[in-house]
Amino acid sequence: MNFSKKSSCSTHYKPHYVPPYERLLRRNQLWKPHKVKQEQDLQEECRTGKLTPFQQPKNYLCYFIHEQTDILKIDELIDQAKLTNHFSIDTEDDALTHKPATLQVEFIRQTLASIVIIIEVQFLPPVTNPLFKKIQQLCTIIFTSKNHIYSWGSASQELKKFNSFNLFNTNIKIQESDIQAEYSGGQKAALQKIIKYEFKEYLNKIATLGEWACGFDLVLGTYLPLDVVGPERTYRIKEEKKYRSILKEYAINDVFAVTKLSYKLNLIKFLATNDYKDISEDEDNIDLQPELSIDIPSTYEELIVHVTDELEEINEDKLSYQQREDLEPSQQINNQIYESLNSNTIYVEPDVIEFQPDDDMDTQSIPEIMKLHFHHEPGHRLIQQHRNEQSSPRQMTVHVRNEPNQVRNLHHLDTTTTLTKKQIRNRKTNLRHRANRYRFKVIRRVYHLFRPKQIKRILKSMNIYTLNVNVIRHELCIGLKDQATVDEVERLLHDRMFTKQHYHRLYK
Repeated sequence: MNFSKKSSCSTHYKPHYVPPYERLLRRNQLWKPHKVKQEQDLQEECRTGKLTPFQQPKNYLCYFIHEQTDILKIDELIDQAKLTNHFSIDTEDDALTHKPATLQVEFIRQTLASIVIIIEVQFLPPVTNPLFKKIQQLCTIIFTSKNHIYSWGSASQELKKFNSFNLFNTNIKIQESDIQAEYSGGQKAALQKIIKYEFKEYLNKIATLGEWACGFDLVLGTYLPLDVVGPERTYRIKEEKKYRSILKEYAINDVFAVTKLSYKLNLIKFLATNDYKDISEDEDNIDLQPELSIDIPSTYEELIVHVTDELEEINEDKLSYQQREDLEPSQQINNQIYESLNSNTIYVEPDVIEFQPDDDMDTQSIPEIMKLHFHHEPGHRLIQQHRNEQSSPRQMTVHVRNEPNQVRNLHHLDTTTTLTKKQIRNRKTNLRHRANRYRFKVIRRVYHLFRPKQIKRILKSMNIYTLNVNVIRHELCIGLKDQATVDEVERLLHDRMFTKQHYHRLYK
């Protein structure tokens, strides 16, 4: 027997590893050789100083969206999308499978850093997953008729490729701006060529024929080789990471290029309501009045307040913290008191002090720590009898009782307020109107640094139109017109809105 012959069992065949970037260059050479020559010429112009590499914005944030994305991050992006009305988009298809691979969106913001999201549609979670619902909500907010969408080519045509993924409403008519059409004459212009012409910059387009469905966010882990160890594994990981960084840079630059040209054409116009700068102290002093404080020495037990000016409805924007009585019927002044005010008398206790209020002050301005109890007490000592009912004001006794934990060294306060018939009628009307504003309301906890004016800006930018916005301590109450609006606002205002983190994202 000849033992010199080799065994018929051959070893397992392992194909030679070709790095993905090398595969890309070969594909370009085979499929588009003229494009390869064009890229080489542009790179040479960069080396000689005739062109500069494409310039990205100095500050921007980039997030990948797929099955591994943190759902809290999606919530943050939803908040930012609600505050944004201008978006640039671009899409990429996989060169090998010809399937949609990525949808890139830039949030264009006037004063804040841009946000770029890259949605890897081949790695989305199942449609029943809560994360998918959040991603769907984000896309629906972006692609609505009130927003402006900028793209190279028709945005509607680009987005049609993604209809099967159920990311947004396919019937919505967006406000789109085709930047390519603005620069094209008889034939469609190339984005790379226009960037060179307008800015003398080189926009790298080598990765056009890339394998875009590879999962180029490293969190997905698709760059990790299987069944490979040692130096070969290290080499492959390095090459796979390098390739994915090229794809990421390409995807980001394409949307930045569209935005850059949109600015050049003066197409992007921001609304004043979306400019979220912090409110100055001067503005706060104008819009927010501090609570009225009354310093009463401990030796006095009585207080008489004479209110003779007509009571007018105070502008809601001037109230910083309205009393609970505006919202809670159990604490509102009993209207029956006004019907029983037939007496033309007023009583006082001995040793009283007289407090003269400002012209624009009414009983509503008394601090929240003092509870108002209106009732008629005819048994007290009379000091005056008004004979002419038409010319004399009707009398009302107002008892102000202190809160033991908040007003110290005081046991009892009696306040007498003089009101005319017209003032009483105005007061009843105002109370009824205030109650109507809160028939339908949404209540949320609110971080204490949020100002009512800031909250109103945010709500307005989200197309939430309110009857009243009120902040009481750490509670936000939003008055709305009907139950349908309440349901919609409950859906939009999730638990992470108006929190400390939300405040610092907007104003820090």
